[in-house]
Amino acid sequence: PILYYDDVSPVARSVLLAVSALNIKNIDFELIKLFEREHLKKEFVEINPLHTVPTLKHNDLIITDSHAILIYLCDLYHNKPGDRFSLADPVKRAKVLNRLCFNSSILFNRDSAIMRQIFNSNLTTLSEEQIRLITEAYGYLDLYLSQTKFVADNELTVADFSIVCTVSTMNILVPLSKEKFPNIVNWFERMKKLPYYEAGNQIGLDKLHKKLQCTSFRFTAK
Repeated sequence: PILYYDDVSPVARSVLLAVSALNIKNIDFELIKLFEREHLKKEFVEINPLHTVPTLKHNDLIITDSHAILIYLCDLYHNKPGDRFSLADPVKRAKVLNRLCFNSSILFNRDSAIMRQIFNSNLTTLSEEQIRLITEAYGYLDLYLSQTKFVADNELTVADFSIVCTVSTMNILVPLSKEKFPNIVNWFERMKKLPYYEAGNQIGLDKLHKKLQCTSFRFTAK
């Protein structure tokens, strides 16, 4: 497989975490620099007309959504019932899919809408409505995490990789309050202790933070 990625993207970072966690060795990485507009080059658009990362190419199969990539990697590399990230059990699979859809439709949707405005429309401060939408999303996740240790279950799944990469990015925009969202903060601290978290998420997150600091955006006070 070939993974086209840029680790400034939270959804790309989620796949990097999964590749490490699932111990996938036979994958090639192709860096597509978003801020240098490499995703708009003809040769990449021919692979992915949406010109988004991450994109996974495996033989004739091309997957252009991170959530679908995560499921595919589990099915390809952890496909036995005893495998840690196996989704062979239909109940577990449904729980993971549910949280991945939550990330796609709520968390990442709200985060990316703001990021586009910052980088493309010179947004300088968050509106009250934008802060409300992020805070509301935190509230949903905190309720989920009041029920289980991890986002989809009481054990780590690929849904945690997807959501931690988005939430860590949202945290730059609207810092998490331990008083308001204790379950998210406690889960976030557990995720940071994973041996592959630094390389898979933090390095790219720091790159994005530096890019934000080069804009006219004024960060929300903690």
